Amino acid sequence: MSLRLDLQRIIREGLINFWRNKLVSFSTVVVMTMALLVMSSLLFLNGVLDFSLQQLQDRVDVNVYFFPDVPETEITTLQEKIALIPEVRDVQYISREQAFTDFQERHKDDDLINRSIEELGDNPLGASLNIRAYESTQYEAVITAIESEPVVANSQFVERINYYDNKAMIERLNEFSAIARLVAYAVIIFLGIVALLVVLSTMRIAIFAAKSEITIKRLVGAEHRYTRGPFLVMGGLYGLCAALFSMIALYPMTRWIGGYTKTFFGGMDIFNYYLLNFIPIFIVLLAVGMIIGIVSSRLAVRKYLRV
Repeated sequence: MSLRLDLQRIIREGLINFWRNKLVSFSTVVVMTMALLVMSSLLFLNGVLDFSLQQLQDRVDVNVYFFPDVPETEITTLQEKIALIPEVRDVQYISREQAFTDFQERHKDDDLINRSIEELGDNPLGASLNIRAYESTQYEAVITAIESEPVVANSQFVERINYYDNKAMIERLNEFSAIARLVAYAVIIFLGIVALLVVLSTMRIAIFAAKSEITIKRLVGAEHRYTRGPFLVMGGLYGLCAALFSMIALYPMTRWIGGYTKTFFGGMDIFNYYLLNFIPIFIVLLAVGMIIGIVSSRLAVRKYLRV
C-alpha cells in the first residue's frame, strides 16, 4: 500500500514540476522533438532503402531453359515441385509459343534476326520456367534443390540454367544490401547517441533550476528515490510530448515530400508509408523519447545527489 502511495506522490510531484516550469519544459520538449524528428527521418530513410532494395531483388530471377522437344507434362510437373520449395515466391511457366512471341517483340527492329527466323521457318526456342525467390540470398539453395530433380539432371531435357550467368550480380546485390543496412543502422545509433547528449545538456539546465529543491530534500533526509523520482517522471513526460509533437509534425512533412519520393524512388510514397506504419513509428518514437528523457534526467540529477 505504501509503495503505491509513494509512486502516486512521485508521479504527482513530477506532473506539478512539469507544469510549473512551463518555459523550461517547453524548451526541453522542443529540443527532444527535433532530436526525434531526426531519428524519424532515418526510419523513413530505412523504409526507402528497404523499398529500393526490394525493387532490385524483384528484378533478379532465375530461368530454367528446356530443349524444344521436351514434353510439356515434364515441365509442368517440375513447376509444381519447384513451387513447393519454401524459398520460392513464385514460378512461372513460359511456353515455346510465348517465348517465341516475346523474342520477336524484343527484336522486331532487328532485320538480321527477322530474316534468320524466316529462313528457319520454325520456332527454335524451348519452354522455360521463371523462378523468383523471396530473398536474393536464397537462390543458391533454390538451385541446389532444383538440380536434385531427375528431369533437371537429365542433360537431354534442360538446356541451361542462367543462375550461374547471374551469380556474380546476385552476390554483389547481397553484399550491397548488407552494407547499406549496416550503414543505416550505424547512422541511427550514432544520431541516437548525439540526441541523448543534446537532451542531457538541456535536462541539466532544467534540473539546475530545481537545485535548491533537491538540496532541501537532501537536508531533511529524503531518500534518493523521492528526490530522483519526480525528475524521472518529468523526463518521461518530455519524451511523451516530444513523440506526440513529432508525429503531428511528420504528417504535413511527409505529405509534402511524398510526391517527390514517389517520382524519384519509382513508387515509394513516403506519406503512405507514414500512414500505414503510423502505430509502429509512434511506438518507436515514444520508446526512444521516454528512454532518452528518463536516462538524461537520471544522469543530470545524479550530480546533485552526490554533492
